[in-house]
Amino acid sequence: MVPSHGCGRRPKRSGVRALKWILGSLLGVLLLVAVIAAVVWSKLHPSPPDVQVWHNGNVLTMDAQGSVAMAIAIEGDRIVAVGDDDDVQRWMNASDTVIDLGGRTVVPGFIEGHGHFPGAGLEAVAADLNSPPIGSVTNVEEAIDALREVDAVQPGTGWVVGLGYDDTMLAEKRHLKRDDLDEVSTTRPVVAIHISGHMVAANSFALERFGIDADTPDPPGGEIRRDEDGEPNGLLLETAGRPMILEALKLPPLQQVAVVRAAVDAYAREGFTTVQNGLANKEQLEGMSMGSKVGLIPLRVVAWPAEELALEAIASGLDLEAYATDRMHIGAVKFVGDGSIQGYTGYLSEPYHVLGEHPEGYRGYPNIDEATMREHVEQIHCAGFQIAVHGNGDAAIDQFLDSWEAALQACPAEDRRPILVHAQMSRPDQLERMKRLGVAPTFFSAHVYYWGDRHRDIFLGPERASRISPAASAAALGLRFTTHLDAPVVPIDSRLQLWAPVARETSSGEPLGLGERISVEQSLRAMTIEAAWQMHLDDEIGSIEPGKKADLVILSDDPVGPSTDLLAIDVERTVVGGVTVFESGRDR
Repeated sequence: MVPSHGCGRRPKRSGVRALKWILGSLLGVLLLVAVIAAVVWSKLHPSPPDVQVWHNGNVLTMDAQGSVAMAIAIEGDRIVAVGDDDDVQRWMNASDTVIDLGGRTVVPGFIEGHGHFPGAGLEAVAADLNSPPIGSVTNVEEAIDALREVDAVQPGTGWVVGLGYDDTMLAEKRHLKRDDLDEVSTTRPVVAIHISGHMVAANSFALERFGIDADTPDPPGGEIRRDEDGEPNGLLLETAGRPMILEALKLPPLQQVAVVRAAVDAYAREGFTTVQNGLANKEQLEGMSMGSKVGLIPLRVVAWPAEELALEAIASGLDLEAYATDRMHIGAVKFVGDGSIQGYTGYLSEPYHVLGEHPEGYRGYPNIDEATMREHVEQIHCAGFQIAVHGNGDAAIDQFLDSWEAALQACPAEDRRPILVHAQMSRPDQLERMKRLGVAPTFFSAHVYYWGDRHRDIFLGPERASRISPAASAAALGLRFTTHLDAPVVPIDSRLQLWAPVARETSSGEPLGLGERISVEQSLRAMTIEAAWQMHLDDEIGSIEPGKKADLVILSDDPVGPSTDLLAIDVERTVVGGVTVFESGRDR
């Protein structure tokens, strides 16, 4: 007979063994997870070499003197020496990473003067509705087919989004409408965002979701286009469409990751080391901050809080700097003063050249009334924020300059560097006023290439079109300026951005306003040190100097060479803080 106490011990020992086995298995799983997490973390957070030396090159430093060097020494993420090969010899002896440049050119990492990161990555999930020279859509039916493809590969009830349609480039010479998009779907929302980013076409489902019908009034600074019966035809301009665009771009998490990764790759391949979100709400700040912290975004980011968010922060005490990281900077507060000239919503002092469907004397309109802009610019400036205002038309530019001058009188300050975004129709007297008031324009100079022919023939007429993006006039006044591409309005293309203000050539090959051409060096500075200065980051990035971050780009050719084809230059390597984020011939 087995003792009764023996019957009690056996299950206890078995229970202990089982518990130990479970704990051991759990620890094994946790260890595996920890190892995987460590591998992923290290991949997303690569460390720069302790010491690296780049030598035997052509280093365009973009410093104040425009110095040209041969070699660079880097410790960790910072530059420690710039000069000839002898100047870096002592680091050469200690370095395990030596790059012989073989005479190739190094420039500072390109800095986005204005854009909407990660919008350049939306191509990963949205229909490409662009017409040549960007895309291939030439008529309404091709745009509908592109949207149908997205509907097919992304089944469900979520938004179907298309980007970049241009009414003036379609064979029908008209905007997409509700009935067009109903051909894609009537059971889920479908939107097509205009290439300007300032208007959106929506299907019936999307209009119903937002409660937009015949009785819905036009909002201030916006317009709901209607058919002959007074019903919305699907086209929403400016503030009428902005809430719908924001809602449509609230993507599912996996799509968000895909968009960010595609955007990072696009920028890195083009040599950009600092990118910008030029109109961020709180949700976007949170997302970009987290993406920066976990290493999903290895580039530097400058986030511009939207006007509404800044006013909320002032009223509630919300600290926007809490979203900053070691690679994410909280920049200027962004206002949207008017729309786009190619969308007939830019606010001009004189009527549009060809009025089309608009009434006699039509000049566009502001997004914000004058009194409100003055009040909000003053409030935000006096709270200590830098200011940035989107202004395409010269009437919108006047409105901002008046507001800024009044804000300075209320709260005098030095070196605030308010940014005038696009500044497309800046008149000579306005440039002089910008110089006096310390305003820094950032020119969308690629407008000359992408829209120059239509500005000349349709929107502005020859005389005004020849003066768009007047970089040479700004330079003659000593007015510091930058350039940008406003991605995703046009694709990220550093070579085209560099070339456009130098060549002043339209996509048809015609010259436009040759008197506003600038030199290659001026164009390079606008994409590097001037962009850093404009955002108060010039003590850290923008030039190749000891003490600054090692944000660098290796180019295949010297852009300031006498016979260099700027559009044929290759970006061979992009480095952020000493870490390579792109190298030609090698996947990231």
